[in-house]
Amino acid sequence: MNTRNRFYRFFNRFICIILIVINVIWMPRGMVRVKAAADDGELHAVWISYLEFADRLKDPVTGELGFTKKRFQAVIDEMFDNAKDLGMNAVIVHVRPFGDAFYPSRYFPWSKYISGTQGKDPGYDPLEYMVEAAHERGLQFHAWINPYRVTSGTTDVNTLSKDNKARKWMTSDDEEQRRRVIAFGGSLYYNPSADWVRHIIRSGVKEIVENYDVDGIHFDDYFYPVLGTNYAKNFDAPEYNEYLKKAKKNGIKALSIQDWRRDNVNKLIKNIYKIVKSAGDDIVFGISPGGFLDYLLMDDRYYCDVKTWMSKPGYVDYIAPQLYWSNEHSRFPYDKILNEWLKLRTNEDVKVYIGIAVYKAGSSEDSQWKSDTKILSKQVEQARNTGLVDGFMYFRLDYFYKNATKKAVNNLLKVIR
Repeated sequence: MNTRNRFYRFFNRFICIILIVINVIWMPRGMVRVKAAADDGELHAVWISYLEFADRLKDPVTGELGFTKKRFQAVIDEMFDNAKDLGMNAVIVHVRPFGDAFYPSRYFPWSKYISGTQGKDPGYDPLEYMVEAAHERGLQFHAWINPYRVTSGTTDVNTLSKDNKARKWMTSDDEEQRRRVIAFGGSLYYNPSADWVRHIIRSGVKEIVENYDVDGIHFDDYFYPVLGTNYAKNFDAPEYNEYLKKAKKNGIKALSIQDWRRDNVNKLIKNIYKIVKSAGDDIVFGISPGGFLDYLLMDDRYYCDVKTWMSKPGYVDYIAPQLYWSNEHSRFPYDKILNEWLKLRTNEDVKVYIGIAVYKAGSSEDSQWKSDTKILSKQVEQARNTGLVDGFMYFRLDYFYKNATKKAVNNLLKVIR
């Protein structure tokens, strides 16, 4: 972390400690002491995804794609003001959704969701402004990264900028480099088994936590894709076969392909945690996996080792499962799956935040989503009543302002505020 950021972080902590001491010494007996900002309170964070930026990418006046510095800052001011008005104390903002960057990076090209064209420099630093704007409003800023996703819905290398490492690797004459990116299911992914892939993902996180005063690094649920019944022979199976040969040669008992894949992810997660903590003990690292717990534990997909992450030290500071169902859901009823997740947390240092599907309020998924205008507030209260939930994350900002969600949001705000 640069010297300026270290100073600000130290200064803020010092002021908070002084205020707490004054509060304790001078508080009259019988008064209820309000929690200071530095105390551990209930987290209320809203996701601001690349979709929020995509919807605003076209200049309403000129019709051109991309944010000028002035318009970007105005958009961020409005977003963060809205988040504060909603009662949030944190924002989780996409800074690397598709192997690209919302900041000047040594490892990833500029995102098209900033400049309108991948690889095009907008001429300013969006992340620097977002962090400062969040902190000015008393909001934590968590930098949201999709570690392995390169594209969605296309495998055309020409959609990537010429300075994109994924494109350079895919068009290399070296087979080992070409294997660092995998085309699967109509999309492109960084290969989780490749050392160089883990290296650039780690390096990308390091440049964020060392150069920006972020409060957290946030990964979501894009790890391995669903590989299907042929999972033992597709995707990174060639790398697994090489691993088997080395294990046999060295007399080492080999992992199954599914455990090997989980280990690939775990290696990355553990190293990211170390990098984050090396920049500051107060910076947190967390993951928001899909809430479908039994799916996460299957052998043909995701390979998110949530049992390890929630039980052993050195992996994450928090888990935020996306519990995006009503109590009426036949497979994943909210109340049941909530308790199943809470049982997994055996490391008391790992916080559990619940992902709430604001976007489903008023939808026709089932009768509760359609008709119960208190569904969101009930989910928050159900989680609170367990006494084991540390806060909530809401997907996503724009859905707080849709006509279909309005009634449910109004009731939700009563329990947030």
